[in-house]
Amino acid sequence: MHPLYPHSWPTGWGPGIDPHAFDIWAWFNVVGMAGCICWVVAYVAMIRTAQRDHANALPMIAIALNFSWELLASFVFPNPVALWHAFDRIWLLVDVVIVVQLLRWGRPWQRIPEIRAHFYPVVAVVFTLGLVGQYTFVADYPDRLGLVIAFLINLVMSVMFVIMYLDRRPQLRGISRAGAWFKMLGTLGTSIECHWVVRMIDPELGGLGFLTFLCVSIFAFDCLYIWLVMRGPALGRLDSTAASAVP
Repeated sequence: MHPLYPHSWPTGWGPGIDPHAFDIWAWFNVVGMAGCICWVVAYVAMIRTAQRDHANALPMIAIALNFSWELLASFVFPNPVALWHAFDRIWLLVDVVIVVQLLRWGRPWQRIPEIRAHFYPVVAVVFTLGLVGQYTFVADYPDRLGLVIAFLINLVMSVMFVIMYLDRRPQLRGISRAGAWFKMLGTLGTSIECHWVVRMIDPELGGLGFLTFLCVSIFAFDCLYIWLVMRGPALGRLDSTAASAVP
């Protein structure tokens, strides 16, 4: 018995759900798998940048929300496709490194004095709110795999990336060009996939308008972020004074 779907798990998903959604060789799922791989590459690129610059490469709020989603996706949300579940676990493991980097180097980069002074409690509160909020959303609304809430978090992340870029000029510590590109490609692939999968597994939804709004908005902010990082100075070539500067 699954805690979110006691009447349909694991014997069945309920009426109206198309099992074709779980065919990993369906064209939309192949596109989605390519997107998942791009996300792993994006994470690795950001981790390398954070290690080089001693600065978190993802915004604090985005990390806390994303990590809470990956915990739920790995251990709570139902997932009938072993490959999808494997990607959830891979993302979770990679995100552990990102969280460690945030806790190690993120505090000095917080511009609001109160957040900087209480950095660790703030991270814990944001993570807890994200965990509880996402669980209750998936429990109460038709979002069986937590996909719609994942794209809502993704939009927060995309907006925060732009803000982080503007905040860290001119040094641009923790900004990854490769991460920007592969994050956009990864989300584009999973956006295409989820427009088919969500329609098939959440028949109670009245439509996909909100999901489309999220995906289009994410793509727009991702393209803006790429434009910003590509027009800026070369990253990773800071002089010794700038590289050792404390914000």
